[in-house]
Amino acid sequence: MLQRKNKMVDVDVLLICALKDEYDQVLKVTDGLQDSGWNEHPLASGWIVADASFATTSGGTLRIRATHASHMGREQVQAVTSKLIHEQPARCIAMSGICAGRRGKVSLGDVIFAERLWSYDSGKITVESGKEKFQGDPIQYNPDKVWAQRMQHVSSPPPSTPWLGLRPKLPLEHQEDWTLLRLLAGEDPRQHPDFNSACPNWSDVLPRLWTRKWLEKPLTLTATGRQHAEELQLLHPVTRPAPPGFGIQVAPMATGAAVSEDEGIFPRLADSMRKVLGIEMEASALGALGEVHCIPVVVAKGVSDYGDPFKDDRYREFAARASAELLISFLRNAADLLPMQNTPTGLASVSVSSPASVNSIPADLISVLAEEYPDVQHARALWQRAGGKASDVENISRPRDLWQRLWLRSVQGASARPEKLLQAALEDLPDNAVLHQHLATFKVQ
Repeated sequence: MLQRKNKMVDVDVLLICALKDEYDQVLKVTDGLQDSGWNEHPLASGWIVADASFATTSGGTLRIRATHASHMGREQVQAVTSKLIHEQPARCIAMSGICAGRRGKVSLGDVIFAERLWSYDSGKITVESGKEKFQGDPIQYNPDKVWAQRMQHVSSPPPSTPWLGLRPKLPLEHQEDWTLLRLLAGEDPRQHPDFNSACPNWSDVLPRLWTRKWLEKPLTLTATGRQHAEELQLLHPVTRPAPPGFGIQVAPMATGAAVSEDEGIFPRLADSMRKVLGIEMEASALGALGEVHCIPVVVAKGVSDYGDPFKDDRYREFAARASAELLISFLRNAADLLPMQNTPTGLASVSVSSPASVNSIPADLISVLAEEYPDVQHARALWQRAGGKASDVENISRPRDLWQRLWLRSVQGASARPEKLLQAALEDLPDNAVLHQHLATFKVQ
């Protein structure tokens, strides 16, 4: 049950969906849910959000605010997200929902975690010999490598997990193939003893076979339909394999402005991004927004179709639910990767008066360290000079995130103590006022 409250809460993750039916599936996630569940309420602006607290695997609490845009598409989602993180800063932006998947590489209902995001329709259109030609100019947005590695460790839930039971058992294409094989054998599928179990969606299957021109009305194989059936029989002479089980992929995901019903879209995208597995309509905009605000962006979407004219809408609800379940589970497991609390500009909160507080990271100091020691190699050298272990310095590509993590380690008791770290930095930057100010604060404690 949703409780309606209107109060200011701290937000660790802003989880946004493109459409309400995707958001509705987020609110059904209860694994790890604390307190009284999802609390849905309007903000001062009137925008409806739902807040919930989840237990992390490390014993902490992860506060998630979920909402949805009023329309799908990059512009709508980016505008809503930007407004909400300005009103209430978040440490991470996340997105769940549905996408189209690459046929032959993913199955309907699978969940794809995006390890690369880009807009595939960004570029220039020229005319050559009277024909339009598109020249792509994509900008990629990638989660930090440590986030991408964590994605690769997401495992499928046990088969007994209740929400897995929502996945349709037989794809329509599987039922189509069964029908064609029965007709190839000279049988009427409706009279077969396995009809009810092998083709439970007959009223959907038959029109699709007519549309594909594999059957002439009512039940006559066309030449192409017969060829397809003979190929199936040749490949599987004894019995056809069962439909693939539920899967999780970590792969590039492309964003475009239009809903795709184009059988050739994935082959075209693979020419420039061979590992692409998903396409959708919003995520690259969130990647750009997160990069500007220095906030990590995590996108997980469920495959509801293959981006061609032959949709199987029965998978839509499950795809949205599965992506929400796995995304929140992932965030609970990766809560230790979240940066400290962000302001609307993405900078860490400032608290010079108590620099050793675990819950506050001095933004001015982090800015100096990130600018002067921007790569892992230089950061590791400074850390070791301050008495720290090289293994403490993770391979984090964004300098600000790297130094937030290192400063937190320092104040929590690492061998590279804050005062030693500041003194080592002052050897390189003897006139830096920010370093002197923070070192003086430690000396008076």
